[in-house]
Amino acid sequence: MPEPTTLSTWGLPGMFFVAMLAGSVVPVPSEAMLAALIYNGTPPVTATVVATVGNVLGALTLYILGQWVSRGGGGPVGRWFARRREKEGPRMARTEAKLRTWGAPALLMSWLPILGDAFVLAGGFVGVRPVPFIFFVTLGKGIRYAFVALSTTAAM
Repeated sequence: MPEPTTLSTWGLPGMFFVAMLAGSVVPVPSEAMLAALIYNGTPPVTATVVATVGNVLGALTLYILGQWVSRGGGGPVGRWFARRREKEGPRMARTEAKLRTWGAPALLMSWLPILGDAFVLAGGFVGVRPVPFIFFVTLGKGIRYAFVALSTTAAM
């Protein structure tokens, strides 16, 4: 994988692409690229918006995967989950009910590394409606990128 400074030469389209990959399950340095872009003169607000939009679109792929698995798709992942659901029975039903109740606000935690992907996937699985999903994921991921942008400008 190229160095973040090399990735920053791709500009805003590169930021969008890298953030979109990072929003799915591909581990790429979207925060480092955001910092490098800002350091190289890209306006922080513009870079933050582009990174946030790309990352939310990447998260939508996990959301759709969660919906697909909940409907019986997903190949081996779907079969594993169906077996797990059968085995756990009432406990799984209670957990799903809690996620349905608190699902959308819990998506504020979507910015967390690794765990955030689980929140996003679960949001799709339990059927969080698209508008609340997009709102809370955008808010969570936008706050993370805003923090990176503010930290970068303060360090310059």
